[in-house]
Amino acid sequence: MKLGIISDLRNPEEPRFHRSWVEHYSGFLDLVVQLEGLGFEEVVFPEHHFEPDGYIPNPIPMMTAVAAKTEKMLIGADLFRLPDWHPVRLAEDVAMVDILSNGRVLFKAGAGGLYPPVSDGLGWDPRRQLSRSTESMKIILKCWTEEVFDWKGSHYKLKGVRANPKPVQKPHPPIFMPAMNPKSMERNAREGYGAAMAGGRWTLERDDLGWWKGWHREWVGALARHGRTTKECPASVFMNFFCTDDPERTWAKHREGILYVTHAYAALRSEPLLPNTPEELPHWDKVFLTPDQMVKLLRELFDGAPPDHLLLWDATPGMTYEESFESHKMFIERVWPHLTDLGLS
Repeated sequence: MKLGIISDLRNPEEPRFHRSWVEHYSGFLDLVVQLEGLGFEEVVFPEHHFEPDGYIPNPIPMMTAVAAKTEKMLIGADLFRLPDWHPVRLAEDVAMVDILSNGRVLFKAGAGGLYPPVSDGLGWDPRRQLSRSTESMKIILKCWTEEVFDWKGSHYKLKGVRANPKPVQKPHPPIFMPAMNPKSMERNAREGYGAAMAGGRWTLERDDLGWWKGWHREWVGALARHGRTTKECPASVFMNFFCTDDPERTWAKHREGILYVTHAYAALRSEPLLPNTPEELPHWDKVFLTPDQMVKLLRELFDGAPPDHLLLWDATPGMTYEESFESHKMFIERVWPHLTDLGLS
């Protein structure tokens, strides 16, 4: 089991949350170096566009910066939005980061949620989102594994594609795609892809905290039908909670930042900006937990069905990077050692 960090690098404009962009990015990179020193093994970035708080629009520059500052951490997106990219350019960019990191890239990609402002702003037809994504994935794999090729598809007509240099990892970096329903599980199991659990902010969004074991049971079944195992096709999940010795005090300090993020994701999906108060969030009392409470929660969630990659949120708006570091340090020192019998560490 690998422990990592996921960060969308939101930087809301409100004075209570905002940092200068230079401070925001440089502070995050310093944090990543510190977390690698603690034992964190992975860092990934979502992708979106046109958000007022600067939700990271392009994971590649940040992946490159992390590659230069770290020695062992795996690096990736979670997820690259395939319809937003030209597949040849994405394949070239990812290959270069894999070289710069000496083979540390995870390639997590998918069609992404259907957000009309994104497709409108980038100029592609939202009705063809899934077919565009499927075709892009086929082209990317050809870029990484073939010397020269032509392509004639529904979305791209390409001649003489020679994507060099190739990734360090052969035949290509590990691939993860969403697998949140039976159809996508079967696709991943058939193709040998890992399961990227994008949208897994489930501590705040899911009423049933036992959903993971049901999903995991279906995933293992899909893999078995195609003669594969979780070692070959690992699963990744992320959680938005933090360690603290004083949950009540920490909640009071950061409750507005938590509510901001919930509203921001609701706005992406054009949903009503509900709830109106932080205390109306499902499981709001599980965002900040003592180490003992977190050990208990993780054991209940993952006993018998541990994920292969567990990602923690880096910070919430209004949280300093120093506070983030202390929370994750507490997790490493006082939670992680108590989970070894689950296969998590």
